[in-house]
Amino acid sequence: MTDNVKDTKPTIAVVTLHNSPNYGSCLQTYATQTVLSRIGATTSIVDYYRHDAIPENETERALNGQLAKKMPIFRIPGVKSLARIPVSRIVARRAKPLNDFRQSKLALTDRKYYSVEALEQNPPQADIYCTGSDQVWNSTWNEGFNKAFYLSFAPEGAKRIAYAASIGKSSLEDWEKPLMRNALKKYSHISVREVEAAELLDSIGVHGAVPVIDPTLMLNRDDWSVLRDDSVLPTGSYILVYQLNKNHEFDQYVQRFASKVGLPVYRIAYGVHEKRKGEHTIVCPPVGGFVSLFMNAEYVITDSFHGTAFSMNLGRKFVAISPGRFSGRIMNLLGMTGETRHYLDDWRDLDIANQPIDHAHVAQVLETKRTETKAFLVKAINE
Repeated sequence: MTDNVKDTKPTIAVVTLHNSPNYGSCLQTYATQTVLSRIGATTSIVDYYRHDAIPENETERALNGQLAKKMPIFRIPGVKSLARIPVSRIVARRAKPLNDFRQSKLALTDRKYYSVEALEQNPPQADIYCTGSDQVWNSTWNEGFNKAFYLSFAPEGAKRIAYAASIGKSSLEDWEKPLMRNALKKYSHISVREVEAAELLDSIGVHGAVPVIDPTLMLNRDDWSVLRDDSVLPTGSYILVYQLNKNHEFDQYVQRFASKVGLPVYRIAYGVHEKRKGEHTIVCPPVGGFVSLFMNAEYVITDSFHGTAFSMNLGRKFVAISPGRFSGRIMNLLGMTGETRHYLDDWRDLDIANQPIDHAHVAQVLETKRTETKAFLVKAINE
């Protein structure tokens, strides 16, 4: 069922971080596409790749990014060159379930774009151009000001909107402020994922940005159930760990918590290098398996924003742990739903996951936010 829109379905081209090598990016893109379709738009996902996301560059990205942080041996001179082949295999294994999902579930543009210049020279055709969710406006994450996420490729005079865009940090660098201001002045409607982002935009003269919830929270449990793949589910109750950042204290906390509640630990991992002693590791499950593992977990322990979002949305008992940087996104979400007590600030606290969650209140907040977000999108599309 769709909301009130024009008789002819508008076409929307969405640019977002759909090909970042993690489950959250895949699923927020799927949710964005679903939400826009439900309000009557024909949506396409611009198949744009940042330089480090181009398939042939992903091994280098892994060697210099999170994988390097998780495996300090890469800091030894000469080790990187020796590790290139095995790391390329890790990257390929990690990419497969995500690529399978993108190809089968996302309405990707026929053309792949491997540079901003390629986008600007031959942009996809649409009635509306949209910056999507995730940390699209985080210059740290994007290693600079990425014009593609500010719709530089949209034809002159085309409608530009932003849906749940995230800056992902608490302050802006002086150099990026005028670039952002000039680019965003061309947008007719802007919504952002955090209140903090709206305040940052207001501080640089971009007024009226509307805070909305992450697209994954726009879909309820029944909506997510259609993706389920229960083939990866353990037998019996379990603790699910979804950890994106190396953290020894996190690992120790999981072990102490497991001992306290007497349940096995199952860890979603992006490679065998993430295996931990005393845990079961599920390496690169299909995206539907990722959803099923969250749906069925007795407890979730995570340092991921989307891990926290799924835990809350699916009614799981959970512990949210700071990822170190960009943690404001998680606190924003917990504050909005009144569940900040599930944010761990003391490694000795093993009772946090069993703190009561007012599921009725969380559901009411999310439903109100869903209604507000739909109203924003209908207005943005039709005005």
